[in-house]
Amino acid sequence: MSRIFLTLTLFIASLSSFAQNNAYQTTMTGLMLKMNAAKSIEMYTPVANGFERVANAEPKQWLPKYYAAFCYIMQAMMNPNKDQIDPIIDQAEKLLTDASVIINNDEILCLQAFCKSARIGVNPMARGMKYGMESAKLLESAKAMNPENPRIYLLQGQSAFYTPEAFGGGKAKAKPIFEQALAKYAAFKPSDELAPNWGSEEATRMLDICNK
Repeated sequence: MSRIFLTLTLFIASLSSFAQNNAYQTTMTGLMLKMNAAKSIEMYTPVANGFERVANAEPKQWLPKYYAAFCYIMQAMMNPNKDQIDPIIDQAEKLLTDASVIINNDEILCLQAFCKSARIGVNPMARGMKYGMESAKLLESAKAMNPENPRIYLLQGQSAFYTPEAFGGGKAKAKPIFEQALAKYAAFKPSDELAPNWGSEEATRMLDICNK
């Protein structure tokens, strides 16, 4: 009887775990669809909130924190009010720090680098060197982990593009980096449907600008 009871208990536990995993997968997929369709600060806000709710419900999962941080970064990049950028990026960096406790990987390093680039926008002349160097260092660390990650090259290309020519940047400098990014995107295969896979459209758009 005890053996039957144990078997039933394990079966019920496995069903509960399956249901939880299925709910997580479904919720994350829905939020990612909304994130990919977002075009404004207002559209990113509820998606960021949704990912944070999932992060609170699933504290051992790094992706909800990662995607919530991504949404905040996009809001910061779109925000015309410079005074609001640092507080938004503070939220993103806190989420990424929490995610890095769960797993330390190249995708998290890329978003941490993206955060530094977003901070430059508050005052490019005063912040460019400090945060540009910090971003570059994070991207080199990401490349050491996974040189096939195309988002590394997208972010490096953006950094080169927005750096004045007098300081070694500009279209000509950025163009081959975006070309490299697109080659990496063409070969890249995410590990599963929830894995990061953003940036190819932006790399294409930036290369088009460099070609004009």
